[in-house]
Amino acid sequence: MRFTKSMTTIVLISSCVLSGCTMETKEHAVKPSAEIVSVKPTKGQNEVEEILIKEPSVDADTPGKASVEQIQLTYKNGQTAVPTKDDILSETILGQKAIVTLQSPEGPHHYIILFYEQSDRWILTGVLPATGPVTTERSDSRGLKLPFSTFTTNEMSWSDAEDAPITWTFAGKESILTVSKLPQQPMDSKPSEVVTLANGIEAYVHETKREASLFYQDGEQTVLLAGNVSVDRLKILAASLPPVTSGSFPYGGTE
Repeated sequence: MRFTKSMTTIVLISSCVLSGCTMETKEHAVKPSAEIVSVKPTKGQNEVEEILIKEPSVDADTPGKASVEQIQLTYKNGQTAVPTKDDILSETILGQKAIVTLQSPEGPHHYIILFYEQSDRWILTGVLPATGPVTTERSDSRGLKLPFSTFTTNEMSWSDAEDAPITWTFAGKESILTVSKLPQQPMDSKPSEVVTLANGIEAYVHETKREASLFYQDGEQTVLLAGNVSVDRLKILAASLPPVTSGSFPYGGTE
C-alpha cells in the first residue's frame, strides 16, 4: 500500500489489506526486500514523496517488531529508507490495543506513530506522521503540563466507530508524547507500579531507560499516556488532564 506523504495526512489502513482477511501463511507474509537500504537523503532532495506500507513477517510477533518491517519511505530523489529497531522510541501495549512511535528515517524531530489492534495477531490499523516544531516560539498548552514549551499537535480517531479510540500527539524537537482515550481496557500481565497522581487518581505506570507509559481508568474508558520521556513527566501531565467526559479533553483550558 502506498500513500503520498503529507505531514497533515492521516492514513487509516483496512485490516483486510494488511492481513488479507485470510488465514496467515508463510507465503503470504513477506519481509521488506533485501535491496531496501536505510540511507540518508541528499541535502536539498530529502522531501518524502510516499510511504509504503508492507506486510510484516510471521516472526514479527510484537507491534514494535512489525512496525520496522512495515514502513518504507521513498524520497523525491528516488532513494528509499526504512526504520530499524533502534528507531523505536516507544511501544505501549494495553489489552488489545498498542501504539508504537518511531523516529522517522527523515531525521530529527520527524516521527511516525502506528496504531495496532490484536485479533489472531497484531493488525496495523492506522499511521500518523508527525513533525516537531521548526520555531522556538512558545506553544499554547491549553492547560496541559507538557515537558516542553514548544511543540506541534495532531489528533487521530482509530476508526469510524462511535466508540473508537482517539489519540492526540504532542511532538517536541527531541521527544514525543501520545494521549489516548480508549474503551476500557484490562490490565496486561506485566507487573505495573501503582501511583497516586497529584489530583488523587490512581494510575499504573511502566518505565524503561528509553520510554514510559501511564494509564488509569476514568468511568468506562481508559486514558493512556506514552512517550520517550520519564514517568515523572507523564505523572505531571496526567494530573493536568480533565475528566474524559469533558468536551475539551484532553485540554483543560488556556494559559
